[in-house]
Amino acid sequence: MKYIIVCGPTGSGKTSLGIQIALRYNGEVINADSRQIYKHTNIGTAKPTPDECLRVKHHLIDILELHEKFSAFRFASLAKDLINDITDRNKLPIIVGGTGLYLKAITEGLFKAPEPDEEYRRELEQICQQDGPEKLHRMLAVIDPASAEKINPRHSSRLIRAIEIYKLTGKPISEIQKNGDYRKTGKPLWLGLMPARDILYNRINKRVDDMIDAGFEQEVLNLKPFLDVLRKKKMVGYNDMISYLFDKNIDKDQTINKIKQRHRNYAKRQITWFRKVKNIRWFDSTKKDYANIIYKICDKYLKKT
Repeated sequence: MKYIIVCGPTGSGKTSLGIQIALRYNGEVINADSRQIYKHTNIGTAKPTPDECLRVKHHLIDILELHEKFSAFRFASLAKDLINDITDRNKLPIIVGGTGLYLKAITEGLFKAPEPDEEYRRELEQICQQDGPEKLHRMLAVIDPASAEKINPRHSSRLIRAIEIYKLTGKPISEIQKNGDYRKTGKPLWLGLMPARDILYNRINKRVDDMIDAGFEQEVLNLKPFLDVLRKKKMVGYNDMISYLFDKNIDKDQTINKIKQRHRNYAKRQITWFRKVKNIRWFDSTKKDYANIIYKICDKYLKKT
């Protein structure tokens, strides 16, 4: 089963390249951005425009309300069905996005984890607020040293999930991962976009300015009924805009600068994650001929039996 993955940090040009490949090879795009699956959050998540969605069919965008839960395992299940369906219609599936865990789920597989225990999660979040994520990391080190070694001591959401899974199953997540229900899907062609860091950061800064000009403030104002759930989602930039509009504890210039910094930090984390994936072929999307080089690679990949 053949499909193409277009990945890389935010602002690197993934959406544009995915559409170009889809148009050239009669393909359809499967979204792999964990924020774009939700309705109502359009500008702040840089979703493909309505015009872009008319040019090429996009899947797994606007499929959930903000209060609904989603997981990498569910993404893999939905994406696999879509890959089969698109392939059966003699079209090329193209997965586009920067959520590394989603891409790992479809290419390497993930175990089916238990549903979250909201009450226990709140206890762990309170510990994190009072004593910092380092306390959670120490807790995890006692019950699952292997996972504690892999997870950043300041990555509170991953620490909470690992501790929660141990409570719910009685087994360390590292052990479950070794023996879990894996669902690998085919051998994709990985294409990664990575402009020079200074160029990428300038692109990100301009994108945030464009978001403001496009009405990001009004989008967040319209989301007032969803503020609590939106805060918990921790979508990049949204909590800062909420603080500016509703908490009034930060001015507009500070808000914009913070949002730019959040997006740059997010890109940095994405770069760190993707560098660990061995199969990615990297390209500088600012180079004039980069797309033609990619097309030659795609031609070769698609001709293989």
